[in-house]
Amino acid sequence: MPRFLALILVILLFLTDFAQAAPVGTVTRLQGVAEAGALALAEGATIPAGAILRTGPGARLEVRFVDGTMLTLGEKAEVIVDQFLFDGAAGTGTARFAVNQGAFLVATGAVAKLPERPFKVVTPIASIGVRGTKFWGGPLDNPLDVLVLDGMIRVESAAGAVDLTQPGQGTAVKAAGTAPQAPSFWSEQQVGRAFGSVSFR
Repeated sequence: MPRFLALILVILLFLTDFAQAAPVGTVTRLQGVAEAGALALAEGATIPAGAILRTGPGARLEVRFVDGTMLTLGEKAEVIVDQFLFDGAAGTGTARFAVNQGAFLVATGAVAKLPERPFKVVTPIASIGVRGTKFWGGPLDNPLDVLVLDGMIRVESAAGAVDLTQPGQGTAVKAAGTAPQAPSFWSEQQVGRAFGSVSFR
């Protein structure tokens, strides 16, 4: 019996390691230097759940996830792929990205369309609940600015929340512990600056 239990434990550990290492995304475009943990990335490299993605000065990184979600990072960004699971046959999944710094652009895939809306982006000062959409986030004029390009998102901090429901609407969180500002339509200049922060040359 002890040998049998030991064998079961070894199998479970192996399966756990395999699940953790299973790729959930692929690098589709890269400009400059980017890493997943200590591993230098190149186009075609796979990304596992739990990976810490970092970009260098002037860099851009685009990753396509298994559900069709596209994540683009600007320079000097750091994003943790905290959770990413998708089973198309079962119609289940969850996605959570932790953005520690930098600008990012998200075009969601199948996970964000699931009934439970299990797709979230968290930052040090606010979280973004996603409802099947495309949006930009990052420090533009404030610690966190957010612009919705398609669909709807909710930006929520400890002090309050706002919904961005129309393309071109944005909000800002001016400091930790403060509520997101009321939604407003961004100027062409603001939108251009946002896109410039994640655009490839």
